[in-house]
Amino acid sequence: MTPWAAYASWGNSTLRIVKQNYIISFVVPLLFSFINMAFISESVFAEGKISVTTKTTGGLRTMTFDTPEGKIKIYLPDDMAAGDTISGTVVAEPSGTDAEERRENTDELNGYVVELEVEDKEIGETKISEGKLKAVSIPKDLGRGTTKIIISDSKGEKVITADIPIQDSPHPLQYTTPPSSQDFKLPYIGQSGEPVEIQGPFDGAFDTTVVKIGGREAEVLAESPRKVIVQTPSDIAGSTKIEVLERGVQSDGEFYIADLAIPVKEKSLDGIWRTKSGKSSWRASQDGQTVSADSVLVSKEDQIRGYRPNVNAIRGRLQGNLLVGQIQQFFLMPLEECMAMCPSQCEQWNDLKLILSEDGKTLKGQIQKKVINTESCVVIEFGWKPWTILR
Repeated sequence: MTPWAAYASWGNSTLRIVKQNYIISFVVPLLFSFINMAFISESVFAEGKISVTTKTTGGLRTMTFDTPEGKIKIYLPDDMAAGDTISGTVVAEPSGTDAEERRENTDELNGYVVELEVEDKEIGETKISEGKLKAVSIPKDLGRGTTKIIISDSKGEKVITADIPIQDSPHPLQYTTPPSSQDFKLPYIGQSGEPVEIQGPFDGAFDTTVVKIGGREAEVLAESPRKVIVQTPSDIAGSTKIEVLERGVQSDGEFYIADLAIPVKEKSLDGIWRTKSGKSSWRASQDGQTVSADSVLVSKEDQIRGYRPNVNAIRGRLQGNLLVGQIQQFFLMPLEECMAMCPSQCEQWNDLKLILSEDGKTLKGQIQKKVINTESCVVIEFGWKPWTILR
């Protein structure tokens, strides 16, 4: 396996590709935009009076089952693969027009049982009242069998079955040495009341994982051997701290929580933005919450790698003072060489989150970085790098 790490940063940071111990660095002009990125499959399965909707975003797969008594939500990591140990969360949201009806529906939903099944063999089970699927072992050899979630009612009768996408071979990213604090890729920005993803050498078991945000233990929603997803507190906003404790190893860092419920003075992002060095610039325009940007300054060297001036590559949204979106990137090599090696990966679209300063002159936050296996041409690892841009 030959890993290549690709990531980009504003200012004096660099876009890099790492092949074994060989590193090339340079500063590049990039485009940006802000958009909520999620994959949603609406009503992909229906059986009787129960339907299911699947949403995948931020490392978390959320399966929502609509029943006559209310909703059942199952949270799982989105990178499940053969041989993994994983954990997830099950939540009941009873419906009802009054307290008595909601109580009755709660009692009914709490009697439901959630099972994970591979090739007709149960690998995990929990009652909804217990709330957690803990340390479920996925077989190393999945064969051609289907992995399913089965929900049964309090009488033991199956009421719905839904397929779960699980990679049928081991994940290409495997941590084989004991974890160190530097292995955890802590995020810089989260959103109040929303899940946040932390990448690193986890073991897939809730019992060995503790995450604190603002000094308070956060609820762990899902975990795989490569990531954990936790719930950001809904009553904390602004600058704080995030801490991870995994099998006795601790890692911590600065963390900013954006609260979109807090009113902020509306500001337009129209105009020219630049890196701290001034070597890269682009022109942004805004229509309501929609933001787009065209590159302005692109060097000849960067054009060889695939970047072009006057290209509107990214679109997105401004939500309060939080900008959420994706950014276009290319590898640190001539585009022709990349196309000959991994054509499907030459043009990367990486997530970003930026906070707009009160004076409207600075965007500061994080951008996603990726590690690519050049033999299989798949992304095997994600992380974050800090960004700051000015106007």
